[in-house]
Order: sequence, then structure tokens, then C-alpha cells
Amino acid sequence: MAIQCIVVDDEPLAVQVIEAFISKMPELQLQRSFSNPLEALAYLKQEPSVKLVFLDIQMPELTGVEFMQLLQNQVDVVIISAYDEYALDGFQYEATDYLLKPVSFDRFVKAVQKVVNKQPKDISLVQNEFIFIRTDKRIVRVNLSEILFIEALRNYVAIQTVSQKILTLQNLRGIEEILPPQKFIRVHKSFITAIDKIDSVERQRIFIGAHTIPIGDTYVKQFFEAIKLG
Repeated sequence: MAIQCIVVDDEPLAVQVIEAFISKMPELQLQRSFSNPLEALAYLKQEPSVKLVFLDIQMPELTGVEFMQLLQNQVDVVIISAYDEYALDGFQYEATDYLLKPVSFDRFVKAVQKVVNKQPKDISLVQNEFIFIRTDKRIVRVNLSEILFIEALRNYVAIQTVSQKILTLQNLRGIEEILPPQKFIRVHKSFITAIDKIDSVERQRIFIGAHTIPIGDTYVKQFFEAIKLG
């Protein structure tokens, strides 16, 4: 189930950008966009299914800070503003994130992941079904069910899936933190493997198809515990 959201911003171009970003995020579903924050507040009172607001700060009818005061933490808020001086006010009213215009898609994705991590587990799609990985030219969605293993190389990390190898400059620890631990395990300082993709284990070597992955000495105990042989 996608997170229901609205956009509140009196700048049409800014609204178009955020709407385009939302359309690329399967875990989000846009209900409506508003140029008038008073109308947005009235809508939120009638639509309890909305869990997230992308909110501008400077609007003529009502400022974003005043909007959050009236909202009283009923939903998550991601502030999108051209001015960084309101960041402290935003976080005082428990905004999940504060994005400065012009907003990049990369930064937008990070804000959405923060929101997803706060939601109940049944709608935590990023955590349970896929992750976003930043490559040289774009951000790609990687289905967790397709990952065989992840390897840290000298200058980048390689994610080996059933169909391709994806290279990223993200570090292995950062990727490990967003993987569900019941599905993936660190078996070496340079390797994370998908538990359900393991074909066999011989001594301290894991075999996944044609790939051989070493088990580091410090990871042996936790590995065998994870596969219920410890």
C-alpha cells in the first residue's frame, strides 16, 4: 500500500517538479496538489488517509510554519523551500526533512526514505521489497528478490543481481543498513549475501550459481546462526 500524500505550494513550476518526482516513486500516491494552504488544511480534516505533506514555507495565505502549527503533527511533513533560514522552525515542529529548491531527485528520494522508515511495517515498501541505488548517471530501483550478493571493491560497490551487475559509489555499510537483516547477511568484510540465494556451503565458501563467496573468520559464527546451523 502506497503512502498517500499531497503537495502544498503556490508556485506552479515547483508543484510540477514534485508531482513528477512522486510519479517515479511506487511507494507514494499523490491525492491532490494545493496552491492554497487553507484549502489543504480543510482537505486533510476530511481525508485521514493522507499521511504525508510536501509543504512550501512562504505562501501568502498561511506560512508553512503556521500550517504545521495548525496541523499538530497529524501527518508527516517534508518542507520544500527556497530559503534555508526556516529550517530550524521546521524541525521544531517535527518536519521529517527540509529540502532546498531547486530539489534534486536524489535528495527527494532520501527524504521519502526517511518518511517510509517512520511508517508502519505494512507500507514500508522500500525496506521490504526494493531499495534505491545511486549509480554514476541515475538512481535505479533494485528489487531485493533479485539480489544475489553485494561486493565491496576498491572504488565502488557491485550489486550482483540475477540479470546484471550494478555499480555504485555508495559504501557497503550504508547499503547494509537499509537491507532487511532477515534476508541478507554480512559474511565477509567485502561481501553481503542474500540468504535465500545460497545454493551450498563448503568449509568457508558460499556458492551461489557460478559465484563463490568467502566467509570471513569473524563472520563464521553469525553466518551459521543465520542459516540455523549455529
